[in-house]
Amino acid sequence: MPGKVKVKIISGKNLPVMDRSSDTTDAYVEIKLGNTTYKTDVCRRTLHPQWNTDWYRFEVDDSELQDEPLQIRLMDHDTYSANDAIGKVYLNLNPLLLPVAGQLEIGDNNPHHEISGWIPVYDTMHGIRGEVNVTVKVELFSDFNRFRQSSSPVIPQGYHAKVINGFVEELIVDDDPEYQWIDKIRTPRASNEARQTLFFKLSGELQRRIGVKALGVGGNAVIGYRQCFDIEGESGIVARGIGTAVTLIKAYNTANVVVEAKEE
Repeated sequence: MPGKVKVKIISGKNLPVMDRSSDTTDAYVEIKLGNTTYKTDVCRRTLHPQWNTDWYRFEVDDSELQDEPLQIRLMDHDTYSANDAIGKVYLNLNPLLLPVAGQLEIGDNNPHHEISGWIPVYDTMHGIRGEVNVTVKVELFSDFNRFRQSSSPVIPQGYHAKVINGFVEELIVDDDPEYQWIDKIRTPRASNEARQTLFFKLSGELQRRIGVKALGVGGNAVIGYRQCFDIEGESGIVARGIGTAVTLIKAYNTANVVVEAKEE
């Protein structure tokens, strides 16, 4: 297991009215990563719930960290009928795999990577439906993650390309969830969300495969990365990724002259 993801659900605000009799909402949150799902307590009769949960912990392998989005779904609890969906958040964990400035250079073998704040809650049928305040941390069990810098769209500050290793590309085809449902039980929301989840997973897998190809041609990064998705009907969804594999090295600027750092 290369990492641990920790999630804390703090609060929500400006949620929609789901119970017309009281003009309030009985909201709770489902947190899912991979095959693991947690649920918060129900915060009753408010459009601005306060959960202030303890940490929910997920232990994940390398592919899950890069391919799987963290899914945060807000629901309205109903006692005598099915619970209603309020909206959903997808969080890409890849930015949290990047080195924290100053940590890796001083030998910290267990860096903490964190995002925290308010995130819009989106429903595919109704648009933005309030916000949720969350904190997400990723704790890497070791420094070594061979893909963490494999899909940068630009050359990061403090580096320059010593070698352009060549063009890299990848293509993935997967089944379209739109054509996997039994018509009698399919709903527009379920179909839309299934597609969204698949797009996130394909995006992560594309970047990881492109990173492997960059390493295979001698590079250590990919710049100018682009990806696109084609919906091909019953043939499925085609995901394509392209970029340029390069070898980046650290550099510093002295009197407007870029000087290469010594390679170890």
